[in-house]
Amino acid sequence: MRLKRIFTLLVFIGVLGACAASQETADTKERLSGPRQLIISYRSTPAKRVAFRQYMLKTGIRRFDQLKKDGMLEDYRLLFNRYVDADTWDMLSVLTFKDYANVAKWAAVEREAPGGLAEEGLTLATPINTYSLDLIWHGSGEPKATRGKTLFFVIPYDYYPHTIDEYMKYVDVYVMPQIRGWVSEGIVANYGIYLSRYPTSRPWKSIFLLEYRDDASFGTREATMAKVRAALKDNPAWKTASDKKLNMRVEKESVIADELIP
Repeated sequence: MRLKRIFTLLVFIGVLGACAASQETADTKERLSGPRQLIISYRSTPAKRVAFRQYMLKTGIRRFDQLKKDGMLEDYRLLFNRYVDADTWDMLSVLTFKDYANVAKWAAVEREAPGGLAEEGLTLATPINTYSLDLIWHGSGEPKATRGKTLFFVIPYDYYPHTIDEYMKYVDVYVMPQIRGWVSEGIVANYGIYLSRYPTSRPWKSIFLLEYRDDASFGTREATMAKVRAALKDNPAWKTASDKKLNMRVEKESVIADELIP
């Protein structure tokens, strides 16, 4: 019976290893061609924020939706900052293209509608930065979350002077065990970690999009983080990475945002 249990355990570990290898292969492929993701940030003014949000809900979002129906975009998320913040953005568009050829077609959109905004939208807000990115780590929990009822916590990071390979190893060893713990605890519904393809002189090199199930789940963020970290502290590799994290990355201005839904 004991031998049978050991054999079953070894098979289970082998399955996990195979799954991890498959995921690593898929993630690595993202960097073998041109980046398929663009993130665009927009700034409005306090006086125009309400009008800009209403414009996007009634009109602006249709352009992105049509690009998805036409096949250029695989998906898009439009995130609106909950608060006025002089140091961040009012809206963020997260665009995923079906392939790199479709990313090149975005240049035609930019010629007529910078940042995807028509003339009316440009009177209400200004596209300020566009980032070319690779979505390296991503996942979802169960049950699936209902779009429009979740809350996004967006965290950009800089990892200078370390190389991208060192940073990716750090995310694998230190960050991902925690995120999997948050998903397992049921507070994070979806997550995506993006790496900037052309980060030179940019304010950040990676960005985390953590989609919490609701406000109540986000309210337990700190308590859940402490719980998960307590469970990981006896893992030597994780503990070593934790001790070095302040020398690995710098956390930039985070944003709490809601998704705009058509």
